[in-house]
Order: sequence, then C-alpha cells, then structure tokens
Amino acid sequence: MKRVVSLFIAMTMIISAVCFPVSANAATEYVTVYLNEKAIDFPTTDARPQIFSNRTYVPVRKTCEALGLSIDWNSKTETMTFNRDNIVISHTMRSAIVYVNGEAVRFDTPSINRNNRTLMPIRMLAESIGATVTWDNPTRSVHITTNETTVVTPSAPNASGVAVNTLTVDKSVVNNGDKITFTAVANAATEKIRFMNLTANNELGEATEYVANNDGTRTFIFEHTCVNDTNSQLILNVQAVPGSASAYTDSASAMKSAGVIISTEKSSSESSKGNGDYKSEYMVSCKVLNPKVQTDSYAKIRVKTTDDVKRVKITNMSNKRDIEIEDYDEDDDDNRTFEGKVEMTKEGEYELRVYLYVSKDKEYEDVYETLNVDVDDDYDDEEEEYDELEIIDLWTNNSYAYKGYETTLYVKTSTDVDYLELLREGESRGNGLTRSAKTSKTSGYYYWEFPFTVKHKGEEKYTLVAYNDDEDYVTDSFRLEGITFDEDDPIVVNVEQKDSTITEGEDVNIRIICSSGTDRIRITKGTSNEVFSEDVGKSGSSSTKTVNATFEVSDIDADYYITPYSDDSPGERFKFKMAGDVYSKIEVIDFDFDDDSTIREGDMVDMTVTTSNSCERLWVEQREDRVSAIYRNPTREKGSTYIWEIQFSPIDSGRKTYTIVAEGENKDQQDTEDFSISVKSS
Repeated sequence: MKRVVSLFIAMTMIISAVCFPVSANAATEYVTVYLNEKAIDFPTTDARPQIFSNRTYVPVRKTCEALGLSIDWNSKTETMTFNRDNIVISHTMRSAIVYVNGEAVRFDTPSINRNNRTLMPIRMLAESIGATVTWDNPTRSVHITTNETTVVTPSAPNASGVAVNTLTVDKSVVNNGDKITFTAVANAATEKIRFMNLTANNELGEATEYVANNDGTRTFIFEHTCVNDTNSQLILNVQAVPGSASAYTDSASAMKSAGVIISTEKSSSESSKGNGDYKSEYMVSCKVLNPKVQTDSYAKIRVKTTDDVKRVKITNMSNKRDIEIEDYDEDDDDNRTFEGKVEMTKEGEYELRVYLYVSKDKEYEDVYETLNVDVDDDYDDEEEEYDELEIIDLWTNNSYAYKGYETTLYVKTSTDVDYLELLREGESRGNGLTRSAKTSKTSGYYYWEFPFTVKHKGEEKYTLVAYNDDEDYVTDSFRLEGITFDEDDPIVVNVEQKDSTITEGEDVNIRIICSSGTDRIRITKGTSNEVFSEDVGKSGSSSTKTVNATFEVSDIDADYYITPYSDDSPGERFKFKMAGDVYSKIEVIDFDFDDDSTIREGDMVDMTVTTSNSCERLWVEQREDRVSAIYRNPTREKGSTYIWEIQFSPIDSGRKTYTIVAEGENKDQQDTEDFSISVKSS
C-alpha cells in the first residue's frame, strides 16, 4: 500500500509543473490524448479532452475504459469509485482530493461538470495507476505511458449475448437543425448502445442510461440534432449497436437500423419560446416577452445565463443597432438574468440576435440566439394584459425520489396556462399524466402541485408541457433519480404541504411520509434551527407511516430539512421548500422615466415602476381619467418587489400631475403616488 501511494505522490511531485498554457482570450481548445502512443478515440459528438485553467481535463467514462478502470457512481454523495487490480481510487465531484487505497492525495485543480458530463484533470486518473503523463507542446497533445500489459483500449473484445430488439425514431422527415429522438429497446444483457451514422460512417453518440421494463427488456433514449450542409435533401441512416462493459457486439443480427430524411429547410426556432437547444454552453434560456409590438415601441428581452457571462448584446437586424445589458439579477443557482428593451422602428418581421460576453474569454462569442419580433403599425396592445404562455419555475424537493411512491412536482406558470402534462422519458405529447386543477393564483401567476408515482430506478428525464385552450404549448424538463430504501432504516419518503400556499409568519401544516423504521422526526430551518420535533414510534405493520407537523414559517424562502431518526441514529436529511409568498402592504416604492426631457402631447411615455409584491394591478391616471392600460402582470420579480415596465399617453400640454395607482386583489387595497411632468404641444 505504501509503495503504491509513495509512487503516486512521487509522480505527482515530478510532473506537478506540467501545465498546458492557452491564451485567456481563446475559445475552448480540444487536445489529443495518447495511451502508449495510440490515440484514444473520443467521439466529436460527445465530451472531449479540453483545456480549462491551464490544465487538461478528460471525460471520465471514456478515459477509464482506456485505462482499464471500472467505475461506480454514488449520485447522493456525488462520489466516483474506480477499481483496477488491487488499487481502489475514490473521488468526490468538484473536489481536488483523490483517495488511493484510502490515503488522500491533493491536486491543485478539482473535477468539473460541463454540459452534464464529468471531466477530471488527466493526472488524477492516469497517475492513480502509476502511469506517467507528458505534454507535447508542438502537437498540443497529452501522452500517457504505462508498462502495464493489462491496460485495455476502447476497441475491447466483442460483446456477446447483447441485442437490440427494436429501434424507432419519432420523426421520419425533419428540417435542418431539428432534434430527433431514437428509442431503442434491447435485451437485459445490454448495458449501453452506440448510435452509428452509416451515411457518413461515424459515431453520433452513446446511450448508457436506460429504463428497465416489466418484461425484462431495457429502453434506451438517444437525442440527435440533424444537420444538412448540402443543397439537397439528405438521408440519415442510423444503426444502434448494443454493448456491455467496454465492448460492443459485431453481430449484425444484434443491431437495428432506422432512417430519417433531412430537408434543406431550416428548423423553426424555438428560442423565442425559451425551449431552444442553445448554441452557447453558457445560455440557460432566451426569449422575447412580447413577440408582437407596435411600430416605435419596445420589444422586451429576457436572457438567463450561467455566471460565466458578464454582459449581453442584442443586435436589431432591422437597423443593425446594438444594445448592451450589464445589469443582472442572480438566483440561488448562480444563474444570471439580464433584461432589456429594443426599440422597433419599422413595420415588418425582424430578427434580434443575442450574443453573450464570456468573462474568461473577455469577448463576445461568435454564436448567437435568434429571436423573432412582429412589428405592426396597427397593432394596439394598450388593453392587452401582457400575459404569456410560460413555465416560470418548476422543482421537486430533492434530486431523487423513491421508486413505487408518490413525489410532488411544484410548478409556477403564467395565468394563461390551462393544463399541464407530465411526460416520462420516451413518451410523446398526449400520452402523459395531465393535471388541470390550479392549486392557487398568487401574485399574477398560477401555482400547481403535480403529484406522480416514480416508476423507475436510476436517473430519468421528465418533460413538463404547459398548454392553453388553443393547444399552444411550451415545455421544460428536469431529471429525477429513482431509488429504493430499506423500511427498517430511518427514511423520509415524501412531504406534502396541506395548505396550497401560505404567507410568511403563518403556521404551516405538512404531512410527512416516512419509513416504518423511523421513531423520531426533527425539522429545522436551515441545518440547525429546530422548528419541530416529535417522537413517532416504530411500526411494523407497513413499510411506511404518516406524521403530521405544524410550525410557524418565519422565512418563506429558507430551505427546510427533515431528519428521521432510529434509536437516536440519524438518517439522510430530506430537503424541502415552502409554497407561498412574502406579502407586504400595497405600496408604490419607486418610479423612473426612460426619458422625460422631450415628452410631447400624444407621445407614449415609457416608465418603470417598483411596487410591493402584493400589487395585482397597476395603471396611470390624471384626475381619475385613465391614461394607460391596466397592467396585470409585472415585468419581473426582484426579492419581495415587482418591477413594472409600462407606458402612458399624456392628454394635455403643460406641467401636469399624474397618479400611479397600485391595486391589490380587492379594489379597497390601493396605494397611489403622484408625479408631475412637463408636456410640450405637438
């Protein structure tokens, strides 16, 4: 043991200076990795070795296959365990420490996650088995050298006993840029499927996750974006090749094929709906809030990015003018939301292009998202409520749930959503679980609780579809891991909030489903501030039991934790959040004009108003004559306040006093704020 670790530490010290310089302004640099002078084949359609922070990072699974390392993944602790011969290596995601046979070795860079792929510094993996790593600058390549004869390569022996039973694709004819979904049903011996492009003789990608079916088969899902760079339609022939461990079959009878016709027409962009497959890895969502506007008014843009983005540029293709947005709001996940307005001066249909300025690159990316705006001289949106079909937010209490038991999806939508549909992986619209009963309408949005039974083990992708009465729809997706439990262990299976929404300072009633082996429940705000504790006693009559808890909610936005105990030994904490709002009295907090220096009679004046989040409606009036539309939905929410971007039209010249009216759910709940402006004659 000491010899292995000593060798490992010695190797680390010898080549700790190995770093791979790259210009701070350069785009992502991919590098070639050689194992014993033979290049490791990393598909270009998946994660590839690349340089971050002057270090080479490699995709874990493919590199481990090459080095002969088996992998075991614990999703709860985010820990990977690698095994080979008598060496056991463990590593927790985003840590800079690797344990070799139980002894810690620290590196100067941690592992990272990029585009849902785990990447590790190459030295973490290679040196753990005693291999040496060198950098060849002229060829920009990394060389791993080992004298072990047991190291395998990706071209592993032929897999036997595996087979694909059926291969289907959700579309037979698509446009250039459309996404398609392949569904492969394979036998129980199949652990993964490689999807090959027979037309171009290259690999499209690999599916390693599956859903176990009742008949013993396994369903694999693979998504692919179709590209046609030719001047005529293209036929894409795809073959599903089953495999197990590090090998794939070479038996033609075990493979299945499917074909798709790709036209030259471009895919209709879904970016304006916020559903797009974004070209930039730093883009989370991108949408125009009012896709139809009047001439000489503003299109409102909302862009959500990762925290790598410093500012956003929007180019108006009707006049080639740019606006830059540097102010942003940051959420709990460190995502940033940029909001801005683009003046549309010409009638017609126009594109807006959205570019991201990435901090580490210190420049705008070349790729951009396209948003479409319809500008109409005759369009009158004064009486429009500025509602939009939108899934505002969705979440589950945890990233996992228990197979065979109910869990709850919590959803916020705009108020024009009429019903929801939840699709499991592989299901198409119209075949999912639906829900049409809104739990409540709160502060201008609908709040939904969507209970469903978890039927899978392992991670599965779900898609939520929100529809209106016209069958228009938007979608959002999330992943959930299905796990099992031992009923003798202290476990919280699920939590249900009896009150659909609550106001901060009120008591909440929750129903806790826990394992029969649980004899005490403790609830804390945060990880230590206890708000409830009760002995519940063990029960052997069933696998679960129910506990009711009541306590005051002093902070609606806090994370709450339930810790189950058995004989004073704690089980895993269950995290949950309250459904409710921080309400305050109706109040106009602040207001501002875009430009109040050249206001003329009959002009539309743009102003921004900040109110408390108890405000349901907002308008501007003069001597009780309304001079604006009644706005029922704020532009955005910031903490416990609402931000409203509104327009009004002065009706008289001279210096006049106008009134902002903020109204609550009832007409007797109002706050007003007077302001004066000077209006010039037309």
